[in-house]
Amino acid sequence: MLRAPPAASFPEYPASWYLFCRSHELRGRPVSREMLGRRIAAFRTADGRAVVIDARCYHLGADLGHGQVVGDAIQCPFHQWEYGPDGRCTRIPVTDRIPPAARQTVYPVVERHGYIFFFNLPQALFPIPFFAGVDPNSLIAGGPFQTVLDCPWYMVGANAFDLQHFRAAHDRRLIGDPEVTSPHAFARRASACFRVAGDSFQDKITRLFAGNKVTMAITDWCGNMLFATATFSRTTSYGMVVTEPLSSGKVVVRVVVFVPRSSSRTGRLLRDSLGLLIKRYFIKKFLSSDAARLDGARYSPCGLIDWDKDLAEYFTWLAGLPRAVPNNSAIETSARPSNNDAHRYPPIESTASHV
Repeated sequence: MLRAPPAASFPEYPASWYLFCRSHELRGRPVSREMLGRRIAAFRTADGRAVVIDARCYHLGADLGHGQVVGDAIQCPFHQWEYGPDGRCTRIPVTDRIPPAARQTVYPVVERHGYIFFFNLPQALFPIPFFAGVDPNSLIAGGPFQTVLDCPWYMVGANAFDLQHFRAAHDRRLIGDPEVTSPHAFARRASACFRVAGDSFQDKITRLFAGNKVTMAITDWCGNMLFATATFSRTTSYGMVVTEPLSSGKVVVRVVVFVPRSSSRTGRLLRDSLGLLIKRYFIKKFLSSDAARLDGARYSPCGLIDWDKDLAEYFTWLAGLPRAVPNNSAIETSARPSNNDAHRYPPIESTASHV
């Protein structure tokens, strides 16, 4: 029987990058959401920079997302305390004496492809990733589609490392064995070649316009952010999956599809828009069967068999990653990859720029 960590080894919310909202949602007023076990707010400074901050005011816990932006600060709706982009209280209307402890936790933020991402610790453990070997500026993103699954968050990423699933799903015939690598201490990658063997309308169109073979590579960052690249003979598809664990034990799964950016304005208006529409349709149809299979799935380490070796290794890797502690002011460091492991992992292959 394979050795795999117990379910209690996985954090409720992994330390990683999360999708907060779309960029256009931060217009004029702040936005707040309940996520990752706390209330989080976002706003833009006077020069347009996005800030993500703990939403519960230090004073009496009012929701800063219901306040307003004043210059570079966010103002509490209850007593009008103001907090700057570094989280420090900069103004209390009734006094000039500001308590030194009056500050909010501020999270690392990257705005890219029309989305606001943040890391759920005061300092990011790694730069926000992207598709391996791809310049973020070379792709454009479509609108997201999402679903809520009744399964633990760590089951979503595990799907890419499940050999039995590879052989059984999607009307794809596996050619050879999948390859599993670790391109970074916080990432794990599975890649495999398939023959498109289904008789559905989508598969017939895929074979006609894309080809009958596809190489699929999925890079999983901390179990909640996955980058999937499907390379056919005549086209390549890009999909980003970002999960958000819910306190109920369910998980929100959001998918964003990317296509190469055209060099001309006409191409961006016509070809890119049409490409996103088509790729989004096919990827959504492709993933719908996975959603049905995962809904209701539960982790059972005692049930793993020899065929699940890659799956067990994935769960062991995931359980050993750092995690955010409940009060979000610190990180459990016992699981952090040690400096002695640094030589095993090359640098991150592509980091994000603000696009």
